[in-house]
Amino acid sequence: MESASSAQSAVLGKAFIRAGEGLGLDDAELSTVLNEPVSSVLLLRHGHELLRPSSDAWSRALLLIEVYQSLLAAVGNEQNAKNWLRSENRGRCSRPLGLIRSRMGLEQVVQYLAANRLT
Repeated sequence: MESASSAQSAVLGKAFIRAGEGLGLDDAELSTVLNEPVSSVLLLRHGHELLRPSSDAWSRALLLIEVYQSLLAAVGNEQNAKNWLRSENRGRCSRPLGLIRSRMGLEQVVQYLAANRLT
């Protein structure tokens, strides 16, 4: 029987990969987001590796999923989300794609999206 932690790790891994695909990120970009080697992303993609709860990669995966969900809510579809991620953002003084490469940048993008939610 699979433990709850393993099941959560598997779900998070799938959600992370799905969010990355929805944002048009390749495996190299996903590895940068996680701060893990590309080989780890490939293993994660095929369900051969799980993210460890309480690890930096786990929290970065959660942040990317939050970026994806917030963008979909704000811009309506994945194509618009991809465009937003790659476009110069005057409020952030850079492209969000460049920011999400670091934990601090991921947090800034999440905060920016939360602060600019349509009400």
